[in-house]
Amino acid sequence: MTRTLLWAFGFLTMAATATATTNFTLNDQFDRSHRGADIFADVPVIMFAGMERKTPDAMEAWDKALRESAPPDVRIVGLSNLEGVPFFVPKGSIKRTLLKQLPDTVVLCDWKGKVYSSLGFPDGAKISVGVFNASGRRLGLVTGDVSDELMQRVVALLPR
Repeated sequence: MTRTLLWAFGFLTMAATATATTNFTLNDQFDRSHRGADIFADVPVIMFAGMERKTPDAMEAWDKALRESAPPDVRIVGLSNLEGVPFFVPKGSIKRTLLKQLPDTVVLCDWKGKVYSSLGFPDGAKISVGVFNASGRRLGLVTGDVSDELMQRVVALLPR
C-alpha cells in the first residue's frame, strides 16, 4: 500500500511539473509579457537561468555561445530568478543591467521565483541551462559557466 501511495504521489508530482512549464506569464527586461504556452510552442527551447548577482555575466556568455552553436530552429530564452533581490534594490536597475548585457534576447524576470522552481532549475545556481521540447517538457539540465564540454552536452540534449 505504501509503495502504491509513493508511486501515485511521484506520478502526480511529475505530471504537475510537466504542465507547470506552460502555465505562467512573466514580463521580460523590455516589460513585454510572455506566456509559457507561447514560449514552449512549435520549437525546442534552450533556457539559461540563474539567481545570483553574477548571473547576467554568465547569461551573456551562454547567449553568445548558444547563438553560435545551437541550430537555428531553437528558441533561446533567459530566465532570471529575482526572488532574493532585496526590496530596496530598484527593479529598474536590474532591468537596465539585463537590457545592457542581453539587448537581443528575451530574459524573463521571475520576481517570485515560482517559474524558476517549477522548471526545475536549482536554487543557488549562478547559471543553469535547460533544454525543453516544443511542448515544454524538460529534456535535461546542465549547470556551470559556458565551456565546450557543457555546450556539447546542451546540444546533445536537443530533440532530433
